[in-house]
Amino acid sequence: MKKVVIIGGGLAGLSAGHHLAEHGPAVFERESAIGGLCRSFTQDGFTFDCTGHLIHLKNAYTKELIARILPDAFHSHERLAAIYSKSTTTPYPFQANTYGLPAQVVKECVVGFVESMNANGNGGPKNFHDWVLHTFGSGIAKHFMLPYNEKFWKQDLRTITADWVSWSIPKPSLDEVVNGALGLTNKGMGYNPRFIYPKSGGIDCLPQALAQSVKSVYTNETVDHIDPKQKYVRLKSGREERYDYLVSTLPVPLAYRMLKDTPDTLAYDAQKLSAVSVLNINIGVDRPCVSDQHWLYFPEEEFIFSRVGFPMNFSKAVAPAGTSSMYIEITHRPEEKLDVENAFVRAVADLEKCGILRKGDRILTRHVVDIKFGYVVFDEHRQRHLQNLIDYLESRDIFTAGRYGRWDYYSMEDSILSGKAAAERVEAKIGN
Repeated sequence: MKKVVIIGGGLAGLSAGHHLAEHGPAVFERESAIGGLCRSFTQDGFTFDCTGHLIHLKNAYTKELIARILPDAFHSHERLAAIYSKSTTTPYPFQANTYGLPAQVVKECVVGFVESMNANGNGGPKNFHDWVLHTFGSGIAKHFMLPYNEKFWKQDLRTITADWVSWSIPKPSLDEVVNGALGLTNKGMGYNPRFIYPKSGGIDCLPQALAQSVKSVYTNETVDHIDPKQKYVRLKSGREERYDYLVSTLPVPLAYRMLKDTPDTLAYDAQKLSAVSVLNINIGVDRPCVSDQHWLYFPEEEFIFSRVGFPMNFSKAVAPAGTSSMYIEITHRPEEKLDVENAFVRAVADLEKCGILRKGDRILTRHVVDIKFGYVVFDEHRQRHLQNLIDYLESRDIFTAGRYGRWDYYSMEDSILSGKAAAERVEAKIGN
């Protein structure tokens, strides 16, 4: 039997393992528990995920898979998301819900959108900054799209390409923009108008369910290096694991750092791939219903966070009765080490400033995760070099999967399908 090794016990790695179960793959995970960024943590009666992890299902296969491995485990929700700006809360997406903002802001957004429809540009926009102006006009760009994304991505938006935006950022029609300016509700816009979340516990029920069919899962095992010629993985524990085919969910830069005898140009190109980190501060508060929303966006620099979510509104089971829970997302450059205590104090002050917290509220618990690889940056370097980097690995029988293994903007559903696709590529090799 051919030996299959999978590096990474997150959603993509466990999906690959689940779909390769008959080949007896071995999964190695560096943390003390499986799940990757889909792990959940229980603390002081609260259950926290790594920021917001909600399941948006479009694919028939993933719908069937999840119903099979986790029957009747989820509640379905209609998204309640909003933007807090100009001391006002407006429904998401901003571009189709400007009613309630200052009249001059609403006017600039509507007029700018109409002007963008009539503009004759030379070719399509080459970068994200120009795409925003081209797609939404100067008003929506000025009052939300540019400030929010500059705050989120922590770089000049002209350095980010526009090849990822078509599915992730909803473009309204003129009717929807006008309706939204007049207070006529636009519902269901965007890729995530509905989502499912577990009835009990956190989102890690999904990786746990996928792992049930994988017999060999090893935690606390960190990869030291990979030898693609001799076909073995050396772990920092001293263990060596031989393989015929390897599935890697490692971030591409890390995979190349661990690879022996890699061409210098490829090693260099891998290290130049860019990502944004996320400091995730989860808190429990001694007051119920601090918000009726699922999550809120904050485009203004006066607030340290770009997004705040409320897990107790996904499931009553994740917070004790009479309390609220929150996840706070603060993006930063990977090389920037944020002072967690200072960030926490500032976040609490900012939550009070926008009215989510009150002066008398007591923080019952705090849980912090600093996610080094949070969001992949789509830039020209990625556009030019990523496929070569992935092709080289696959030419060495190393098959990549997941958001970071494929260096892409993957949802949870995408990660499951990515693990399945890697499994199918391995099976095709085994069958030859």
